[in-house]
Amino acid sequence: MALLTALEKRCRVGNDTPSLIKVCNASLQHCKDAENEAMQIHTLDTLSTRRSQKSAAIQAMIQLALPWVLVDKDSNIPLPSLKSDKLMVAMRDITDGKIFLEAERAQLTR
Repeated sequence: MALLTALEKRCRVGNDTPSLIKVCNASLQHCKDAENEAMQIHTLDTLSTRRSQKSAAIQAMIQLALPWVLVDKDSNIPLPSLKSDKLMVAMRDITDGKIFLEAERAQLTR
């Protein structure tokens, strides 16, 4: 995670948006693979509130994590995920007030 954090900073400062999206998503995916919910929430929150963070990177992270908390509307069976209320609340806090995440916030709220 320390290496990914350093790489994220270099991509963010260097305005390398495609690489920044890949690094942010990789960081979030590593936390999910480790099944560490607290680290997953912390990583999502930290990366989304960085100074000069690109909106495309924030949107990509939210879209990556969205299926992890959603429930299948037809059968009310959770999708393969952590199905965490804490993660959902954290994602709603991140999407609050960001017009480019309006659709994702509506899905989380519903």
